[in-house]
Amino acid sequence: MSSDGGGPCYPLHYLRLGWMVGRILWNVGAGLMHRALNKAHIRPGMGIAYPSVWRARPGFLDCDINLHLNNASYLFNMELARWHFSACVGILGNVARHRRALLVASQAVRFRHPIPPFRPYEIQSQLVFVDAEGMYVLHKFQCPTTGKLYAEGLCRASCRRDGVRVSAAKMYADVFGGDADAQRASLPMDMPDVVAQLLEWDSATRLELETPAEAARRQAEVAMASATALSSGDGNPLKKLLARATRSWNLPV
Repeated sequence: MSSDGGGPCYPLHYLRLGWMVGRILWNVGAGLMHRALNKAHIRPGMGIAYPSVWRARPGFLDCDINLHLNNASYLFNMELARWHFSACVGILGNVARHRRALLVASQAVRFRHPIPPFRPYEIQSQLVFVDAEGMYVLHKFQCPTTGKLYAEGLCRASCRRDGVRVSAAKMYADVFGGDADAQRASLPMDMPDVVAQLLEWDSATRLELETPAEAARRQAEVAMASATALSSGDGNPLKKLLARATRSWNLPV
């Protein structure tokens, strides 16, 4: 399929991207609204002393041919839960004001029971460990009525500004006020077994991010017909903006 002489377009690709971005914005908005309406009633320590709760039901776009929540959807829903939590407690606004970025380094999921379409479930997210490298958030997919554990995910993330790591204590001190040293005392410093296992796996599989061969392959992919057509721009400002936004995508040939 092609547009008006400007090269190929990928409507399904853009539709899925729009769906994902829309869900992120929805959950950010829901978190900000919850904070605005319930700020005085939010107990201190949400996401640290006690878990933050995000609720959902699997739609058809979240499920696979086996009619249960797709494996990849677990990771995306963990991200949505973190967006909601970050907006709800004020982390997102603080990160934006200080021009920082929250980056995910690695994730792992252990599946226990399938979640069928439209079955209500909740993700309980809690910071379980911090160190010099980053923050470790445990996500539990549970039934909201019985407490049945469907899956468990662990995310290792960090906060950075201009490539420099910002400690979890500093970030939380900026959000909640107070001194970073005092805030550090309230953060979980004892490493649980699930974090130790993730770090063991991470160190065993750590490779150089981009070898010379991988760099050459990436340059070859950039020169593919689909990527060249998309990045041409044709002098149109909107197309140039789209080219910049999509230059890192893996596009079909």
